[in-house]
Amino acid sequence: MDYYAEPPYSALLDVRGTQPINAEPTAAALVEFNVTPEDLVYCRNHGPVREFDEDSYNLTIKGTSKGDLTLSMKDLKSTFSRIRVVATLQASFQNKFQ
Repeated sequence: MDYYAEPPYSALLDVRGTQPINAEPTAAALVEFNVTPEDLVYCRNHGPVREFDEDSYNLTIKGTSKGDLTLSMKDLKSTFSRIRVVATLQASFQNKFQ
């Protein structure tokens, strides 16, 4: 797999692996905030991460009632309202000694 174009990740994360990226904040950093700042959100991937050029990337939704619908990033940002969702992400592990 090609990892040459991986976007940068926060220097505040503790990197456990780079190909694919596996990085997490310290426990002390997590309990410091009610809502985790973007720089402290953990990164877990199973392959390379791509960044897309907003000026040339389009999203196509196939099979709508009016046929295919293609939207640019500008369309997506200007047509739809931005909403904020607070979510909880939790990773767990199995204790092999149980």
